Amino acid sequence: MSRSAGKALAQRQAADWFALLSSGDASASDHRQWGVWRAAAPEHEAAWQQVEALLSRFQGLPPALAQSTLLTPALDRRAALKLLAALLAVGGAAAAGVRSDFYQQTFAEFSTGTGQRRQWTLADGTQLHLNARSAAEAAFDHGQRHLRLHGGDFLIDTAPWPAHPQRPLQVDTTQAQLRAEAARFVVSQHQAQVQISVLHGALQVKPTSAPWVRLLAGQALLLQPGRAAVPMALDAHVAAWQQGLVFADGLPLRQYLTQLAAYRAGVLSCDEAAGRLRISGVFALAHSDRLLAQLPDILPVRVRYFSRYWVRVEALA
Repeated sequence: MSRSAGKALAQRQAADWFALLSSGDASASDHRQWGVWRAAAPEHEAAWQQVEALLSRFQGLPPALAQSTLLTPALDRRAALKLLAALLAVGGAAAAGVRSDFYQQTFAEFSTGTGQRRQWTLADGTQLHLNARSAAEAAFDHGQRHLRLHGGDFLIDTAPWPAHPQRPLQVDTTQAQLRAEAARFVVSQHQAQVQISVLHGALQVKPTSAPWVRLLAGQALLLQPGRAAVPMALDAHVAAWQQGLVFADGLPLRQYLTQLAAYRAGVLSCDEAAGRLRISGVFALAHSDRLLAQLPDILPVRVRYFSRYWVRVEALA
């Protein structure tokens, strides 16, 4: 067998092991055999280390795969192969010219990495705050001011633009267009779900395939494909990430882990049953290892470390 064929075979086997270990059905014997496989040949260990190194380097996965891994109880072999292929493609994106959503976010005008929070002042004076693993781009031309959110959590504080006071700031998300003249608001965009929360002022919101709606201070809107958007009361702690905190009051564990995942390298996932459990408390995002260690004392779960960069939370039977 040629060297390249041996490397490709090792990568496929690594994907098989990833699928098995991600399924939640792996036995103690499976874990021992995984260790034996890794030690059996240098290319086996190299294939596995390549997956871990890429997970660490890119803080997880391209958005669609990351969300799938977090929300679903298992990966089949096909999904694991897709994952591995995506990781390898992202790793060579600079040379190959791959234009994935993840690649676009990585090189967006405004972006943050794992555990980072940053603030910018845009050309019109708008204050743009980004939570960890967030990305956006702005365009100011011909009297237009336009902001596109690729994904993550954003706090936007805007006022009338002195050069063009009648032109609102237009914000594009995956589920809606927003128009703001003088408002302070939060947008959380994770995969196809977008939540808009108005702290001060008012917004005009145009959901996909729905008419414009006016959202006032103290109101929020959750947008999901195929579901009607109904204004609801604002969560007073919706921007707690600015202080590096999570305020949880019966928060589904799935959502809690989504916030925590942005503050640690690698993959943090949970099975379906664990994701439905609810957690309460105030947590510091910077101490993710400590928070994960505390989870079994709070909820009926176990935390499994497949490696430093791959952690899975599973509900106890």
